[in-house]
Amino acid sequence: MRPLSPDGRNQGRFVPPSFWEEAVFSALTAEVRATPKPGLVDLHDTGAHRDMNWETFEASAAAIAPFLGEMGDAGVRFSGPLPQLFAAIRPVGVRAEKAMFAATRGINTHKGAIFSMGILTAAAGFCLRKTGCLCPESVLSLAGEMTREAMEVDFSAMAEKEPSTHGERLFARYGCRGIRGEAADGFPSIRRVALPAIRDGFERNEDPNRVYLQVLLSLMASVEDTNILIRSDYETLLWAQRQAREYLRAGGAYREDGLARLSEMNREFVKKNISPGGCADLLAGTIFLINISKEETTWHLTES
Repeated sequence: MRPLSPDGRNQGRFVPPSFWEEAVFSALTAEVRATPKPGLVDLHDTGAHRDMNWETFEASAAAIAPFLGEMGDAGVRFSGPLPQLFAAIRPVGVRAEKAMFAATRGINTHKGAIFSMGILTAAAGFCLRKTGCLCPESVLSLAGEMTREAMEVDFSAMAEKEPSTHGERLFARYGCRGIRGEAADGFPSIRRVALPAIRDGFERNEDPNRVYLQVLLSLMASVEDTNILIRSDYETLLWAQRQAREYLRAGGAYREDGLARLSEMNREFVKKNISPGGCADLLAGTIFLINISKEETTWHLTES
């Protein structure tokens, strides 16, 4: 695909705003439909959750996708300093949260995903404007550049005040930077763990469901998942990481009995009230990046 004029005036011109909305919805629903997942909502059960199921997630995804699509379109249209793009999309994220709670009757299904997917979608739009293509690594680099300054301001503020939110308490107690740290660093867990895992699975022509589960477990093996910490403690997080590493060492989701072993792991996670929701959000972000990079050859990015 040929990039457009160097000044970027026409970059992304023929990509409809609905493209971003559909890509986000597809990624979010692919994540929840990946089955079976340890401790998470899927098509078989509700994992460690009692107030939601896969239909709740899909209703939530439908409610927030238009706002995330708006962020992608904002990225395409944006021409100022990149940190200002993050400031521009934050109010859209607030509106997305309100739509989510309205659709789910007050249940928090995608608050973390609104943050991470919003950043990735806006960065993807900006990447398209700037380069005319959507290499996942380029999008991730731009995501870090876009958010780093604001996240450092957040961390400085957290260090100087009494913690009042889950994220602030985890930062104070463990120094855990959570999804803010992921964003500021350009999502290293997606770059170093999830993207290699998803590419390997598709190169092997594995079933997409198994690929997504393999990616999820790869993330669970290393990510400092704040959703687990909020529900339990650091010892439980380390236990969950060990379970994921042992599963992968034994062959992971591509073994014949890989899905059955995940069902067993799910039962153990439910007993311990473990829900690796942060890793689920990173999986959705990875699916989004891979899908839009595959689709870019269908765009008609030609000079007018």
